[in-house]
Amino acid sequence: MTLVPRAARGADAAPPDRTAALLDRIAASGGAPLRVEGGALDLRGLQAGRLTLEPAAGPGPAPPWWDAGQRGLNLAGADLKAVDLEGADLSGATLKQACLAGAVGRSASFEGALIEEADFSGADLSGARFVAVAGGQAVFTEAMLEDAVFAEAGMRFSTLHRALLDGASFAGADLWGANFTGADADYTNFRGARLDEAVLSDSNLTHADFEGASLAKARLVGARLRGANLTGAKLDGADLTGADLSDTSLVRLNLSSCDLRHVRFAGAWLNGTRLRVKQLGGAVGEEVAGEYEAAQASYLALEQNLQSIGSHHEAGWAYKRRRRMGRRHAGAQARAAWRGRDGRAVLRHGYRWAADHFVEWLCDYGESLSRLFRAFALLILVYAALYGATGGLIPEGQGGAPTRNAVDLVSYSALNMMTANPPEIGIRPVGRVTNLLVGVQGATGIVLMGLFGFVLGNRLRR
Repeated sequence: MTLVPRAARGADAAPPDRTAALLDRIAASGGAPLRVEGGALDLRGLQAGRLTLEPAAGPGPAPPWWDAGQRGLNLAGADLKAVDLEGADLSGATLKQACLAGAVGRSASFEGALIEEADFSGADLSGARFVAVAGGQAVFTEAMLEDAVFAEAGMRFSTLHRALLDGASFAGADLWGANFTGADADYTNFRGARLDEAVLSDSNLTHADFEGASLAKARLVGARLRGANLTGAKLDGADLTGADLSDTSLVRLNLSSCDLRHVRFAGAWLNGTRLRVKQLGGAVGEEVAGEYEAAQASYLALEQNLQSIGSHHEAGWAYKRRRRMGRRHAGAQARAAWRGRDGRAVLRHGYRWAADHFVEWLCDYGESLSRLFRAFALLILVYAALYGATGGLIPEGQGGAPTRNAVDLVSYSALNMMTANPPEIGIRPVGRVTNLLVGVQGATGIVLMGLFGFVLGNRLRR
C-alpha cells in the first residue's frame, strides 16, 4: 500500500506512517468498528482525507479502510473517545454512528464527511471545518465549537445542547429541527440557514447574524437575541416567548404569527414590523421583570412601530403603558430615596409619581374622554356641595337668604364650569370664600375644556 499524503501543512504535520498505522488498525479489525482509546494511537495532524487516500485505494476491490460509496476513510461506528485529532484531515470520511466524545479536534477538517448520528459530546473542535457535511442527528452536546465552520452542512435534527459556538458559521446550513437549547452562540453566523422547527430556547445569540435565514415554527423561548441581525429572516409561527430582542433590527419583519409574550424590545429597531398588541401577553418582558425604565424604552419602540403600520389605537395602548412605566419608575426611585434618607430625591420623584397618577386618573394620559366626563361630573358635585356649605349663593328676590336647593347648587356649579364668567341664572355669589370658589372653579373648567379638546382631537385623528 502506497500513501500519497497531502502537502505538509506546517512543521506539525503528521508523517505518512501515522496514517498507515491507522489504516493497519482498521484492516486488522476484520470489518468490526474500530476502537481506539485516547492515547493508544497518535492521530494528531493525521492526513486521511479523500485526496490523500483515494489514490492509495486503487481501482480494484476496496480495502477495508475505504468507503467506496462515500469515497473516503471508513470509520463508521468507530469508538474514538478522547482521541487527539488536532489538525487532522478527515475530509470525506465516513463517521456515521462513530463516537468521538471528548475528542480533541482543534482545526481538524471534516469537510464533506458523513457524520450522521455521530457523537461529538464534550469534544474540543474549535476552528474545525465541517463544511458540507451530512450530519443528520449528529450530537454535539457541550462541545467546544468556537469559530468552527458548518457552511452548507446538512444537520437536520442534530443536537447542540449547551454547545459553545461563539464565532461559528452555519451559513447556508440545513438545521431543520436542530436543538441548540442553552447554547452559547455570540456572533454566530446563520446567514441563509434553514432553522425551521429548530429549538434555540435559552440560548445566547447576542449579535448573531440571521440575515435571510428561515426560522419558521422555531422555538426561541427565553433566547437572548440582543443586537442580532434578523434582516429578511422568516419567522412564521416562531415562539419568541420571553426572548430578549433589545437593540435588535426587526425592520419590516412579519411577526404577526409569532408568540411574543413578554418579549423585550428596549432599543430594538422596529419600523414597518407587522405585529399586534394581543401577541404581547399584556406586558413586555422588562415590565414583568420590574425594569420600568427599560420597559419605557420598549413601549416607545412599539408605539413608534404601531404608528408606522397605521395601528393608531394600539399605538395609544403602547403610549399609555409607557407613561405608566414612567410612573412606576418614579415610585421605585422615591422608595429608594426614602430608604437612603434623601429628602430632596423623595420630593422630586414623589411629585412626579403623584402627578403622573393624577393625570392617569384624570384622562388616562390624554387618551380617555370618559375619564374626563367623570372628572367634570365629580367636580360639579364637589363645588355644589362647597357652595351649599358656605351658604354663599343668594337667589334674587328671596330677601338675601342662601339657597340650599340641590338643583340650584348643581345648576350653578355646572354652568360655572363651562362658561368664562359666572352664570346669570338669578343666583349671585356673596362673600369672599364663595367668590374665590367661583373663580377657582371657572379656571379649572377652562383647563378641563382645553384638555377635552386635546383628547377629542387625538381620538378624531385616530
